[in-house]
Order: sequence, then structure tokens, then C-alpha cells
Amino acid sequence: MNIELISPQTLLCCLAFFFAGIVDSITGGGGLITIPAMLAAGIPVRFITGTNQCSAWIGSGVAAFKYMRSGNIHLKSALITLPFAVAGSYLGARLNLIVPVQYLKIFMLVTVPVIAIFLFANKNLGEGDHIDEKSGASIAFRSAAIGLLLGGYQGFYGPGAGLFFMLAYAAFLKLNLVKATGNTRFVIAVASIISVSTYASSGAVIWSLAIASTVFNIAGSYLGAALAIKKGAEIIRPIMICVVALLLVKLVFDFL
Repeated sequence: MNIELISPQTLLCCLAFFFAGIVDSITGGGGLITIPAMLAAGIPVRFITGTNQCSAWIGSGVAAFKYMRSGNIHLKSALITLPFAVAGSYLGARLNLIVPVQYLKIFMLVTVPVIAIFLFANKNLGEGDHIDEKSGASIAFRSAAIGLLLGGYQGFYGPGAGLFFMLAYAAFLKLNLVKATGNTRFVIAVASIISVSTYASSGAVIWSLAIASTVFNIAGSYLGAALAIKKGAEIIRPIMICVVALLLVKLVFDFL
């Protein structure tokens, strides 16, 4: 399938990927913007996931590079997380084939409000960077657990995975919100190579749309990373709360 570069469909999707790039590079959750936009633009469902993944991948890499250049990635924990995230994503995808996703949606309908309450109750979450107070063994275990569990979630269901990675880094490894986001962008950008390669070779990507959207997503990702690095928790926290609210709306809509 092909779409004209100059068309209302392409314009809508490009704008969605620009704003998704900003959100993704600050907290994660850009798919909550792009997927509804692609559905509204009339993109056939069978092309949405592949086009979305291929359009957002380079933007994630650009954001990760900016975080790394500014010293806002804790490389040790990110590198430990990475292989476990890949393994978890594979296991989650396999589990999706045998377990109805409806069960996870029910679980998430309970979990997401709890996360929202947790965010409001812990207003200082991610304010400081205390990972160096933890032992090497503790960092390794927690990083591996984050990768395996949240990689599994991403492979099984997906929406909000970036946000959950960021929250886990802040809550369990005591990274500040900027470094937690930097770690998340790094892990997702590298771990996505496999899925992007799979979609790219499967014929499930609208390339004219993906290429145009990628340009806008890169711009949004660069801008979002720059804002997060400059403003820190001041901008990350309100966007994080908005993403949680969007995720809850999506879960309720999907469940009905």
C-alpha cells in the first residue's frame, strides 16, 4: 500500500508523530497519540503497528543519543536491562499467542489507577539521583528484573511501556527522572532493532508514510529530549501524569 506524501492523511500522521516524539522522549507513551491518529486517518489496521514502529525507531535513537551526550544515561544499568528486555519482549509475544490479552487489560485497569495514586503520593519521585548508593549486585538484579518484566509487557501488550520503564528506573534504581528517561530511550531504541527489522521485511509497513513521519518524529524527539534535559522534573512530571490518564482512557475504551 502507498499513500501520497501531500495528503490530509499524511499531514495528520506527521503531526501526530511530531507530538509523539516530544512525549516519547520525555516520558514515553507516544503510541497513545500515533495509533489513534493513524486509525483516524484511515490507515488499515494491518499496517499500523509496523508503520508506527518503523516511524518512531530513529526518533528514539536520536533522543537516546542526546541523553547520552548530556551524561543523562546510567549506562551500566541500561546495558544490563537491554538483553533481558529483548528476552522478555520475545516471551511476552509468545505468551500473547496463548493467553487472551483481555486478562491483561483487566489487570491493567486495576494497576494504572494505582500507578496514578503512587505518582500523586510520591511527589519527590525522581527528584534526586541515588543509584550510586546501591551495590553492584542490587543494580544488576533490579535492572535485569526491569528488563524482563517490562520487556514482557511490551511484547505482550505494549501501550505505556516506555512510561513504565521510566517509572521503574526512578522507583527501584533511584535514578532521577531525566536519567530514568535517558535509560528508557536507550533500551527501547536498541531493543526495537529486532522488531523494526521484522516489520520492515514483512510488507506490513507503508513506507511513504513511515519515511515522512520519521522526519517529524526525529524533530519532536530532539525537541522533547532537549526540554527534558533543561527542565527536568518540572516538565517530566505533568506529562507523565497526562500519559497515565491517556493510558487509562485507552484501557477503558478497549475494554468496553
